[in-house]
Amino acid sequence: MGFRIEDNCVGPCPMGCIHCGRSHEHVYYCDRCDTENEPLYEADNGDEVCWECYKDQYLRKICDDCDTTKCSNCGSEAEEMFNIEGNEWVCESCLKDMAERVDTE
Repeated sequence: MGFRIEDNCVGPCPMGCIHCGRSHEHVYYCDRCDTENEPLYEADNGDEVCWECYKDQYLRKICDDCDTTKCSNCGSEAEEMFNIEGNEWVCESCLKDMAERVDTE
């Protein structure tokens, strides 16, 4: 998992350090683009990635008025569709429902 321990202390505290934990915070990063992100999702290859990098692992298409493709999961029409298994196209909302979130706690 991509995380770093960072010192996010806002001190100096008026009463002295009360060991609130901010001096040793776990900050989670995307394994692909290295940006600070939560939540993270488990990619097909085991990487823990942000939502944008998660979507990038799928073939996508932009639907126009002439396109009759509907989400194979919920049946709705969407502006952007993602190919998940061969010829199965899903909308972003269904893709997010199918994605496995990484437990960062």
